[in-house]
Amino acid sequence: MPNRILKESICTSDTINELSPEMESLFYRLLVQCDDFGRFDARPSIVRSRCYPLKLEKVNEKTILSWLNKLAEVELIKFYIIDHHPYLLITKWEKHQQIRAKKSKYPEPDNICNQLLVSCLRNMLTKSFNLLQN
Repeated sequence: MPNRILKESICTSDTINELSPEMESLFYRLLVQCDDFGRFDARPSIVRSRCYPLKLEKVNEKTILSWLNKLAEVELIKFYIIDHHPYLLITKWEKHQQIRAKKSKYPEPDNICNQLLVSCLRNMLTKSFNLLQN
């Protein structure tokens, strides 16, 4: 993954201030995992393994899911589904990052990405996680 630029204004961001230090850490870790279009796989198991490879015993999927939901709640990310597969998109990516790649590694969200879809995705991720636990 290419290096990402963090602007100093992130330290005084009201949105970032709404997050716990752990949620903020996840957001920064997502920034370096996303492709050049700000997209990434939203499955908690993938987020956990890619963002916390050295802390797998300390960070569980349920925690990742709750942190992702908070990031969506404060509108730092948006969820979307393509072919029954959950993805996330970092909002305002184009404003803060340079797009170098010509093509994304992940599918583009369609224009029907609304609150109902976000709610459905959260429910789907939660149900999937609960099934894994049983």
